[in-house]
Amino acid sequence: MNLSWKEVNWTTVLFLIISPFVAIGGIVYIAVYSEFHPATIALTIFMIFATGMSITGGYHRLFSHKSYEANKLVRWLYTFFGSAALEMSVIEWSYDHRNHHRYVDHDRDPYAITKGFWFAHIFWLFRKRGTGDRENVDLNLVQDLWKDPVLRFQHKFYMPVAIFSSFVFPAAIAALWGDFLGGLLIAGVARAVWVQQATFCINSVCHHLGTQPYSDRHTARDSWITALITYGEGYHNYHHEFPVDYRNGIRRWQYDPTKWLIFALSKLGMTWNLKRIPDEKILASKMEMQEKQLAALSVKKAQTTGFAEGVAAMRESGEKTLVRIQERFDELAKTMKEMRKAKKSRTEMKGLRKKLIRTYRLHEQKAVELMRQISSERTPATA
Repeated sequence: MNLSWKEVNWTTVLFLIISPFVAIGGIVYIAVYSEFHPATIALTIFMIFATGMSITGGYHRLFSHKSYEANKLVRWLYTFFGSAALEMSVIEWSYDHRNHHRYVDHDRDPYAITKGFWFAHIFWLFRKRGTGDRENVDLNLVQDLWKDPVLRFQHKFYMPVAIFSSFVFPAAIAALWGDFLGGLLIAGVARAVWVQQATFCINSVCHHLGTQPYSDRHTARDSWITALITYGEGYHNYHHEFPVDYRNGIRRWQYDPTKWLIFALSKLGMTWNLKRIPDEKILASKMEMQEKQLAALSVKKAQTTGFAEGVAAMRESGEKTLVRIQERFDELAKTMKEMRKAKKSRTEMKGLRKKLIRTYRLHEQKAVELMRQISSERTPATA
């Protein structure tokens, strides 16, 4: 990344470089010359999740993708604690993120992983807006957000709100039990550094580590490891394929605390219209990826000297079965779509959903068996 001195966003650069040293120094100082107050530790944990999940649940899933709706109190809390993550206003953040999805992995992607791991993680922030390929915010592209008075207020007064929520607020709370400095250094600075690095991993690690069960049209990947770090955002391949779903980890057991927060708030009547991608669409994308993997393996194996005919024979035999299963799946999916259009309840669709899942699993089983056969077949001996 080539930058002239005038193109460097020095405020951001200096903060991102100095703040980790202040955080480490603060932790060492408290450990050596004071003590870690239990209440301050509890406050720090609260702030880690409140600020991090205000980014993932608020900035990301609510404001950027409109994957659900929330009342004014929730929107205010998201903007207050989200400001404490020091990642710009909702409007500016969402503008970049929508461009990320619109141009993913291409030049206009503001933090494209194709420009390098560290560029996607942090270096993209080093450039001033309006220089090079980093665009100024075009409010015409975020008019839906600009209409929200909560977001307009945060955008207009972002810096004072961010400083107050990130540093003054935790320090003032910790002062109630006589630990102002611990609140400032641990729940403030150290927490901010942790949350930033964790959420930055969504742009870098989540496009680098893991699998692609839903699509290979982009670099986003699924990984339970990155989900642990990123408040559930690690199921990123799913998210890029279905960005309007309020969930990232769609299975109940998948670690996605952001999803659980949104769902819990819906039970309190504070969020509603939680969007979910239909099961048949999700499973269809996984079946498509299985077919792609099978085709890629077949081509690779067929390139082995003297083996093309054997691969072709196995694929012809196996794919007849897969086609029959696919046809059955398509019939069930069509019926589910019709029932959903007729506004049938989830209870009424339960039996059909089970059949759909069983059909998908049968397709998966047969595809895996066929890939194993092709992989294990040895090259014919030459005369």
